[in-house]
Amino acid sequence: MKNLISIIIPAYNIENYIAKCLDSLLNQTYRNLEIIVVDDGSSDNTGKVIDDYLSKYDNIKVIHKKNAGVSAARNSGIEVASGDYIGFVDGDDTVDEEMFEVLIENAIKYDADISHCGYKMVFPSRIDYYHNTGVLVGQNNEIGLKDLLAGNRVEPGLWNKIYKKELFNNIKIDESIKINEDLLVNYYLFKKAKKSIFYDKCFYNYTLRKGSAATSKVNINKIIDPINVRKEILEDLEKNSDLYDIAYEKYIMSLVGICRNVQIRKNKEYKTYIDDAKKKLKYEINNIIKNKAVSKKTKLMVIGNLYFSRIFYIIDDIHAARTGNRTKYEVK
Repeated sequence: MKNLISIIIPAYNIENYIAKCLDSLLNQTYRNLEIIVVDDGSSDNTGKVIDDYLSKYDNIKVIHKKNAGVSAARNSGIEVASGDYIGFVDGDDTVDEEMFEVLIENAIKYDADISHCGYKMVFPSRIDYYHNTGVLVGQNNEIGLKDLLAGNRVEPGLWNKIYKKELFNNIKIDESIKINEDLLVNYYLFKKAKKSIFYDKCFYNYTLRKGSAATSKVNINKIIDPINVRKEILEDLEKNSDLYDIAYEKYIMSLVGICRNVQIRKNKEYKTYIDDAKKKLKYEINNIIKNKAVSKKTKLMVIGNLYFSRIFYIIDDIHAARTGNRTKYEVK
């Protein structure tokens, strides 16, 4: 009997996208899938579209609930999942037909608790690949965590991975966190996993559209959640370790990111958050300067933000204009 994979899809007001998502799952070359769609209190026709699919396909389950956010929706799906493995797909995204066959084959072949792959960012006028090198990487517990925290190879999202179901025993997605909640739960899942396998082929299609999480404007959660997530991870790690050093620099850069963000800088309502970030950076300044694990680039950014902010912001704005970094995820 083939292993059953439970695929959990949170869906909120995506009546124009959910059918395409479900079709991509129903067309998978790996057939033993349990598709769990969680309608998170949609006010459009999302629920009706889902129910129509429910009436046609035996392997689809539907949960209708009051709106409580994507994490609550995912947790609801986990609670009813009966698969040997659990995966996630966002309701406005799609997956290539071979994705789950490749992920489960790698999980079994390499006896991995987590199997994951690369992804594409699909814009209306282009597709960006992350990274599609074809490299296959086995990760023990420490390497998996290191790659996750560094963020150079491993995407912190939940949607390009499958997990052995037992990893979720005593682990829930934090519903109070709206941004980077996937990084936080992945930290605890990778911490629990003995082995992971990463195949850098881009089978997942992350769709960029107006109103999606990646393109939405700054809000309070986008300011405070990344800092709180990085701080929680940092506090969970042992000091004087490679993992702690990586997590520490990421925490510092999350503080720098608040100061650099143009939308935050130009909005007086958010000034207190910049002041708080600078206060935390000043508290850490001696550790930052002395710590050999903190890169020179990060040290210069901290010094520029704290002591030469006007000049630093001018240089930063010019660099952003030339590179297009700030408009990379814009959808017009």
